[in-house]
Order: sequence, then structure tokens, then C-alpha cells
Amino acid sequence: MLAMTRYYLAVLGHSQRYLPAILAYLAVNTVLYTDPKSPLLPQYGISAGSLLVVSCWLTIAMLDVEDPVQRLVTFSHARRWRSVLAGATLAVFGCATVLIVVTLAWSGLRSGGFPIGTLALGGAAHALCALFGIAIGLPCSRLLVPRVGWSVLAAVFALAAALLVKWLPLANPLLRALTSQLPLAAPFTVAVVAAVAALLLSATAVGYLLRRNA
Repeated sequence: MLAMTRYYLAVLGHSQRYLPAILAYLAVNTVLYTDPKSPLLPQYGISAGSLLVVSCWLTIAMLDVEDPVQRLVTFSHARRWRSVLAGATLAVFGCATVLIVVTLAWSGLRSGGFPIGTLALGGAAHALCALFGIAIGLPCSRLLVPRVGWSVLAAVFALAAALLVKWLPLANPLLRALTSQLPLAAPFTVAVVAAVAALLLSATAVGYLLRRNA
């Protein structure tokens, strides 16, 4: 699995498809974390939502680099679809972790302090949003959707649902609680369960469909 993670990181790095998403995310951070007097949690809600989109982008971009023949070779070496999907997930989550560290460090420097509790909540919220993004990106990638246009449409609708639909227990309740400075215990617990469940369900469904279509 770690070998697959290194492979996918190399694939993503060589393709340079990560650049637009990461530059856009850094631009969002630059705009957000400018006023040292602004409370951090509402800003974390915005940057965490941005990271959800970036994680989805990175997942699709990384998995779409390989053409069908290359993908068959990769699966042949990995021997199990589970290793391929786990390696891809860890690769994207590793990239997201670097962005989370950058966000927390930048926000702390701009606010003039590093409140441990606030930083921990912000980091956890960003990590959960990264998991949501990966869960959306896996089925929207070329693994299941061969045409780029349909892949983009599927990702846009899924991202809109996760970010904007209030009654879906995905990222929206957590992000609204952060930006509105509401109590976080219940939304955070729901988001943890939903993120893990969404990722497991997404990877399981993708793996099953790939095995069936192989």
C-alpha cells in the first residue's frame, strides 16, 4: 500500500495537475488570514470547505493521469483493487495534510498566537473535509467515469450537495457551525462518522464496480 502511495505521489507530481488547485487554495488562505483580530474558527470553516474541493480535485487529477492500459498495469502489479484505492487515498490525504499544516501555521502567525484548542479544532475540521473530498473524487474519476465532461459534472453536483445542502449530514453542518460560531460537539461528531462512512462506502463501491467490470 505504501508503494502505491509513493507511486501515486510521483504520478501526481510529474503531471503537475496539482498546481491549479493548490495555488487557488493558497490564494484563499492569503485572502482569509489577513486580519489578526478576526476569530479563527469562522475562517477555518471557509478554508476547510476549500480544502474539500481541493482534495476532490487532486483525487480526480491523480487518477485521471493514467490511461486504461497504464491502469491495468498498475492493478496487475498491485494485485488487489484495495491496495490501489488505499494508496490513492493516502497520497491525496498526505497532500491535504501538508496544506493543513500550512493553513494552521499561516493562521497562527497572522493572528499572533497559536491557541492549541482552536488549532486542533481547525486541523480536525480540515482533515474531515479532506476525507469528504476524497470520497467524492474516487467515483467521479476516470476509474468509473471515462469522459472528462461527465466527471466534472458529477463532481460539481456532489460537491454542491456536500457543501450546501443543510439536511445532508456531511460537511455542511460542521462548516456552518464553524462559520457561525455555534456549538461544535454534535456537528463535529456527525462529521467524523459521516466522513469515515462516506470514504469507506465510496472506496468499497468503486472497488466492487471495478472488479465487476474487469
